[in-house]
Amino acid sequence: MRMTDLPAPSQTQPAQQRRRGLIRRFRRDQDGATAVEFAMVVTPFLAVLLAIIETALMFWTNQILEDAVTQASRTLLTGQSRELYPATNSSTTNTDAFRNAVCANAPALVTCDAHKLKIDVRSYASFAGAQTGTAGSNPVSGGALNTSGFQYNQTGPGQIIVVRAVLTYDLLLTQWSTALANIGGGQRALVASTTFRSEPFV
Repeated sequence: MRMTDLPAPSQTQPAQQRRRGLIRRFRRDQDGATAVEFAMVVTPFLAVLLAIIETALMFWTNQILEDAVTQASRTLLTGQSRELYPATNSSTTNTDAFRNAVCANAPALVTCDAHKLKIDVRSYASFAGAQTGTAGSNPVSGGALNTSGFQYNQTGPGQIIVVRAVLTYDLLLTQWSTALANIGGGQRALVASTTFRSEPFV
């Protein structure tokens, strides 16, 4: 048989073999896998991390506000409030003065602004009346904040006194979260309150 009678080698076989080799190497190659995996998990990881930090700051701020309200309310317990917030003053003046007293006991994180921090002081004849009265004036309802009735009311001896402070807290890291923002606009209303019977002062 002459050499010219042999079948010519296929021109497509080397190209097919090269492609199959590239595919096999691609399957075995692990370079860049870590970067791809990190890109897939970094977004949800950062979202969870920011939510944890935001929640911690929010609870810390609420605790500071609770302590400040409790400390400022001691004057209502003992009757000293009659000298600090006399009946001769207007309700607005006494409300501002009591807000300043709360802020004096909250050195950090609490924004002491009249538009951000709302104060309500009310007195009742019984604990049942206090429960009914506060339930009917819930400042957070239906995803909105309503503190239109909040003000400082004069208190007397032997009364059940309810003090509430509502702080409009601006979410810093998770403004997109609808779970944390309970009044919309990337904000959450933090409510601090204390209830007690005043002493029978004269």
